[in-house]
Amino acid sequence: MKEDESIEKGNDFEKYVVNLFDDKYFSIVQWSTDITRKHDRFVESDAVPDFIVRYIPKDEIFCVECKFRSGLFEGKLQWSDPQQLRRYKDFVRERRLPFFVVIGCGLKPGSPERLFCIPLGEAKYPALFPSVFEKFERNAGKPFFWKNGVLK
Repeated sequence: MKEDESIEKGNDFEKYVVNLFDDKYFSIVQWSTDITRKHDRFVESDAVPDFIVRYIPKDEIFCVECKFRSGLFEGKLQWSDPQQLRRYKDFVRERRLPFFVVIGCGLKPGSPERLFCIPLGEAKYPALFPSVFEKFERNAGKPFFWKNGVLK
């Protein structure tokens, strides 16, 4: 897959995910743009999650990282690389915010066939076996719900 096509798929999936947050209940505090996509240099701001979201009724803030994959690789869902995972864990340790990885699978990022919402603490490795990620599957078209510090 060409890099431009990969970037476009990532952008389409981010738009899909953000639309699952009802704006009556959620506001987007920050939506990061991956500058590294445009340059060869690492940019520190790219180490932050895709979205920082506020649950308006309780003024609670949490993070969301979006990943779209067309399928499994060697029987696992490859969602990150070791350096990226370490940066996310560092971010959580420094900011002390709940952090969720939303992974879409299928052929179209704007309409994924399967959707998973995994707490970062459960996504311990860059590649996850189905026994791990399938516990966090959710209806792909259903709006997100926030309760007691958990995004569902």
